[in-house]
Amino acid sequence: MAGQLTPTLHVVAALPPPLNGMTHVTQQMVGALSSAGPVRLSGVSNEAGYGRARWVLKRHAAFLTALVRNALGRRGRGVCYFVPNSNVGLWLNLLDAPLLRLGYREVWLHHHVFSYARQRDRRMQAFLWLLGGKARHIALSGAMAERLRELYGAESIRLLGNAGFVDVEVSATERRELRTCGFLGNITREKGIGLFMDTVRALDARGRAVGAVIAGPVDDPALAAEIETFVAEAPERRAALGPVRGEAKRAFFARIDVLLFPSAYANEALPVTIYEALAAGAPALATPRGCIPDQLDGLGWTFAEESFADDAAAAVAGWMDAPDDFAAASRAARARFDEQRRADAESLDSLIREISTP
Repeated sequence: MAGQLTPTLHVVAALPPPLNGMTHVTQQMVGALSSAGPVRLSGVSNEAGYGRARWVLKRHAAFLTALVRNALGRRGRGVCYFVPNSNVGLWLNLLDAPLLRLGYREVWLHHHVFSYARQRDRRMQAFLWLLGGKARHIALSGAMAERLRELYGAESIRLLGNAGFVDVEVSATERRELRTCGFLGNITREKGIGLFMDTVRALDARGRAVGAVIAGPVDDPALAAEIETFVAEAPERRAALGPVRGEAKRAFFARIDVLLFPSAYANEALPVTIYEALAAGAPALATPRGCIPDQLDGLGWTFAEESFADDAAAAVAGWMDAPDDFAAASRAARARFDEQRRADAESLDSLIREISTP
């Protein structure tokens, strides 16, 4: 990696666990930055498995402690990499902002939340006002960058997608037959598990009996019961695997042919899971949340939430009836991933060179 980070870059961030798109990418960024030069890491993880409220408070107490210890001692000479939060965490970021402004000459904000890019959020507006001219922005897509400019007057924006942070070992083997749909993620209603089950049932109603594999943790007992009922309707071709990591995750992507990603999550930005599917040659049918329209641009694989089940079922049924078309879609999926991974690798090198400039 070109350049040496001078002076030492201070990273203040949440790292896995919990493992989600934001913490995964942050961990990968720490590795990339560390390979270029000296990094002082103030990371915090939820090793104890605290509940949501307690984890938010623990995380931000650690952030404030790190900023007081490290930022104030630098007196505006250092550089900081920081990931803004969402929801209640964004309120607590307002406490971080004065310390960030006082302690560093530049603060690189890596945006992983689209909710405050979709519409103006007074908390983000206040956070950026407190940072003033110290703020530098890392946006996940052109659409996110444009919204940050329009809503907050943001300047000094650099683009860096998530394709370069996919660590699942994948095969470029072309898929020639569609037999199984998959869902992967933290299983909640917001993340679209209901629409996934609706889509599979809609395919059954069309006379297209398709396999269905669900992977990921589910904390809601009522939702877990719904999934159990769904699997019991056709246990010979439906399964719920629970959380998957490592080899189990690779086996999941080898088992499915299409990923369904019907998210209604307000903070959805640029899902790593979609890139993992594309890397495996599995087309991803998704809702147009956050940066997903850019991620799947030109492929025709995004459908409105209101009609997702019917539209996705029609697309899957069409591929089941036309294996050559599905094979072409599989090739297009892998080609899109390779294209974006190359672009993101170049962007990451360029970004590190810029951060490295004294």
